[in-house]
Amino acid sequence: MAPLRTLAALTLAATSVSAFAPASPAVSRPTTAVASAVFDDAVKDWAEEYPEFAKWGWGPSVQAEIWNGRHAMFGWVVMCACAYHQGHNDFPDADKMLDLKQWGTLATIADGLEKGKDTISNERAIILIANVHAFFVGIAATIAPLPFSDTLLLD
Repeated sequence: MAPLRTLAALTLAATSVSAFAPASPAVSRPTTAVASAVFDDAVKDWAEEYPEFAKWGWGPSVQAEIWNGRHAMFGWVVMCACAYHQGHNDFPDADKMLDLKQWGTLATIADGLEKGKDTISNERAIILIANVHAFFVGIAATIAPLPFSDTLLLD
């Protein structure tokens, strides 16, 4: 059974690579002049309204769109990883609710009127901390980018 699964996985991987191959030149692509004009107008309007922010690269910009796309792709990777680990029961005591006295308001999810404060599960707390970690990695990359990486803000 294992060789069959391995063969199926390799076949799936080999055939899915074509989804990311460049399109042939025979395929016509729609023009993006209208979308580009709308984006250019938005950038210009932002620069006129908030010149101090615009000079540092804040607001709508090509850099912001690139970073937005990268964070969205990272989010999909994290969601897939969470689903994998959830399916393999890798989270310790996943269904156990956090103790409000030990964790305080960080663990609060709702204020139920009948039974007091409800707390999040251990699994949700692990995923929350992983997302907070990814957020701070993004903040660090914005403040102090590596020499070979794209900068979000303008110099």
